[in-house]
Amino acid sequence: MKRAGVLSLALLSGAAALLTPGSAQAQERRQPRVIAPELVAPPPIDSTGLERAQPRSPLSELAGPAPEPKPQDTLYYRPVAIAAGMFESEGRTITIAGIRVIGADQSCDASSGGAWLCGKRARTAFRYWLRGRALECHAEGGAADEAASDSESNAPMRCSLAGYDVGSWLVENGWALASPDGPYAEEAKAARNAGKGIFSGGPSGS
Repeated sequence: MKRAGVLSLALLSGAAALLTPGSAQAQERRQPRVIAPELVAPPPIDSTGLERAQPRSPLSELAGPAPEPKPQDTLYYRPVAIAAGMFESEGRTITIAGIRVIGADQSCDASSGGAWLCGKRARTAFRYWLRGRALECHAEGGAADEAASDSESNAPMRCSLAGYDVGSWLVENGWALASPDGPYAEEAKAARNAGKGIFSGGPSGS
């Protein structure tokens, strides 16, 4: 019994020694220390002597930078045709230059007699061709920036869709008339002779 009591007393004494402030300091001293921090952290670099190197030339034209957009061109997204040769986009109304717009309420002589709603047919054809695709437009005379900044401006604009001239498409398919001083006189003559669009004489003659 005496030996058991002595052993218990020794264990309690050891536990008490671990809880003393001196023991806590000993534990802190046993924590790992950072040795040679200059070998771990990156050394400071003096940037005063550095110079930016010029980029190398592209290996091919495919790897070259994208061409800068023309400052005089403006993209009009999700255009909606309100007439053959006129569309709305982002709150603006744009008229195609070089043509005479066919109004949606205009009627034409039918080959079978009477009249047919050629204006609505022309607007529908224009809508189907646009399909909401973005148009690239610029005002004639290089005043695109002024026209684009003025939301009330309705100056005629030259537009293209996927590289194809919108005015040319309208006139050559007979869905618009060429302006007397415009560039589409030959297209208008060909469309009239071929009986296209508004010159077709109506649905029964198309």
